[in-house]
Amino acid sequence: MRYLLADVFTDAPFAGNQLAVFPDAAGLDGRQMQAIARELNIAETSFVTPGSAPGTFAVRIFTPASELPFAGHPTIGTAVVLKHLGRTEGLAEIVLEEGVGPVRVVLGDVGATLFMDGPAEQRPHTVMPVVFADALGLKRDRLVGTPWQAGYGTPFMFVEVESREDVAGCHLIAERWKGFTEALWANRAVYVFAITGREGTTMEIHARMFAPKMGIVEDPATGSAAAALAGSMDCDATHMIIHQGVEMGRPSEIFAEIRRDEAEKVVRVAIYGEATVIADGNFLRLP
Repeated sequence: MRYLLADVFTDAPFAGNQLAVFPDAAGLDGRQMQAIARELNIAETSFVTPGSAPGTFAVRIFTPASELPFAGHPTIGTAVVLKHLGRTEGLAEIVLEEGVGPVRVVLGDVGATLFMDGPAEQRPHTVMPVVFADALGLKRDRLVGTPWQAGYGTPFMFVEVESREDVAGCHLIAERWKGFTEALWANRAVYVFAITGREGTTMEIHARMFAPKMGIVEDPATGSAAAALAGSMDCDATHMIIHQGVEMGRPSEIFAEIRRDEAEKVVRVAIYGEATVIADGNFLRLP
């Protein structure tokens, strides 16, 4: 069975976030998909089957440990791979039918843009900020405000810190994290970020994402988290440039645009990223 490997949220090969795409996955069941994703052992693997209408593609997304209803870099990367294969000929945009529902994707020359309607879902929690700081190896005074949980299908715990150096110096202490997160909605992934620059309504951000329960020790680029941050953060920014993966040696760049109505409520989030197809291979055996 054929698969292609792409590096996503980067314009350079061997950077960004790796994605394996199986463009002809009809006939595989969920158990087989999970076994293949575990065998490849990269952040995410996507499996494409025919969609419900012309211009649509059904996509299932797996980490090495579990299936996700939605993820950003597999959405962007799958669209770029389908274009690379000629499956989107004559189309300016396509729809990827994922677990979260249909996701509209506009195709670009070297990348793609996905769109999420409305604000990200948020749920309250009662965990004190000092507990998150302790689980990340940080002092309490390095946190900005109170961590919150939000997501479009896949929830993340967002922890803002004072500086890029705090982001670079943090590390998830798994035993401490597991000790208090089971009751949280966003108990599988934590996104640590700092605002590193501001020009007008454009905000520059440095981030890291840890998700050991998904089989991802650290992720070099997380489009779904970028979308959820843009769709939930209390700020007046209309654009975000998010740098991630630097500490892993796989730098990535994610662009977000936020549209709000007259009441300042988020009505749409757009996430753009580039991707490079770097390998084309076959599985000789299937689980």
